[in-house]
Amino acid sequence: MIQRALARRLAGPCRVFSSAAAATNHAAVSDALTLGGDSRLLLDAAHGWNKYFCPPRPVVDNAVLRGSCTCSPPTADGYAHALERHAALEPHRGSADYATHFEAEMESVRSRLGRSLGLSEGTGIVLAASGTDAEYVPLAIAQELYPGATVHSVLAAKEEVGSGCVEAAAGEYFDPYAPYARCEKGARLAGFEGVVLHAVASRAKDGSVVDTAAAMASAVADGAAAAAETSWVVRVVTGTKTGFTSSALDLPAQMAERAFTVVDACQTRLQPSAVRAHLDAGAMVMVTGSKFMQGAAFSGAVLIPPALMTRLAAGAASAPPLPAGMADFFSTFEVPAELGHWRAQLHSMPNEGALARWHTALPQMERMAAVGDARRTALEEAWTAGVVSLVEASGNLEVLTTEMGIVSIRCKKADGSGYHAMDDLRRVHPWLASDVSAAPAAPAAAGTKVFLGQPVKITSEQAVLRIALGAELLAEIDDGNYDQASEAPPVEKLSWAIREFDAIKKWDDARK
Repeated sequence: MIQRALARRLAGPCRVFSSAAAATNHAAVSDALTLGGDSRLLLDAAHGWNKYFCPPRPVVDNAVLRGSCTCSPPTADGYAHALERHAALEPHRGSADYATHFEAEMESVRSRLGRSLGLSEGTGIVLAASGTDAEYVPLAIAQELYPGATVHSVLAAKEEVGSGCVEAAAGEYFDPYAPYARCEKGARLAGFEGVVLHAVASRAKDGSVVDTAAAMASAVADGAAAAAETSWVVRVVTGTKTGFTSSALDLPAQMAERAFTVVDACQTRLQPSAVRAHLDAGAMVMVTGSKFMQGAAFSGAVLIPPALMTRLAAGAASAPPLPAGMADFFSTFEVPAELGHWRAQLHSMPNEGALARWHTALPQMERMAAVGDARRTALEEAWTAGVVSLVEASGNLEVLTTEMGIVSIRCKKADGSGYHAMDDLRRVHPWLASDVSAAPAAPAAAGTKVFLGQPVKITSEQAVLRIALGAELLAEIDDGNYDQASEAPPVEKLSWAIREFDAIKKWDDARK
């Protein structure tokens, strides 16, 4: 199967199981979680983790998970659910009706996702292998509804959205691997030759957030003159890597009527009421199960408002062909029945990896649906305040921003010359996710595996690491099972790693 071009690797032996069948099921699910996507899912053979230092199975021993703004190991509940659903599907493998059962599983994912978010009847849900893969769907919709028009694709906060989004928003391959093909990164997908990208920076040189509307003013003015020959796909990011929301474009009327707003909510930190409000306003919304919801990396979906689904259905008979390159990322199973003309043009190879990853996310999504907006906001604010107080007391860490349950932390150099930049924090990040209790001057927390959000560049001279609230932790707080002392090891370990950076770096280099 083409999707198995992605490596099938697991580090170390499986745990002891009560039966050979259970062990086989575990191995199959762990394997599936690394398949059907791109190279971000590949595992380092020495450690058994992906490029973000997360393994495709739960880490429950001596670990603190606070990296949901990048990705996380799957939660124990999510992984158990994926095991259950895999076991239910397995007896049908190889049978004539396997496709029927696989289709039912994918439709179940769409239905449960829709219920978790309280989506209106008629909302379309296209599943994707990741939030980055999801970028192709709005482009395909724009080309279908305005055939022959140049698609102007506006990507906001380009450095603080998903890896590969710059290429994907341009209609290009963002990785050498796609779910169903090997490909050339940066090459155009067949059928997207007319896409023009406008990528807006996240921050100015001084670290301040860029106003997308101001940065696009000239391009919008030029676009107004050629509105009849163009369509626009305009993204608003609600929850960047550091949590801010990008500014929206105020398009002239002649452009607005041929424009599609896409809300990049791929952190899935928006509450369901906010997601519904965007859909009610006519915007498409992109979400994932692999950030705040803490499913295994990666999974994505595009939510299409009912009115737009109606437009697509009405024009299906005369619609131009779907871009051929879409088949490298989507099969019939990712697409809802309401888009039958899309399904008719796609192959029917099942993406078992995408299905397994969504199954690891759904338990958290359904749990979050039970937490009301006001309570969720209050719990998030209280947790954030507790983390901020610990960071401020560290002496060498400093809170830059707190947004949407993401605490972005600058790290002061020991010599007082400023803050650590990206290269330094890229060294620190894997130390945090490892047992480094043998390193110099190691505190007790050095043995704890701490999963934080990957470094984010603020300026050329400073970057941040991020401590993020995830759905599993929020559920624990909501249930009254939270001990604020659990936030101490991440802050203590990070503070030590920064204080002893030079010594740990020397030690780390020597052991490689």
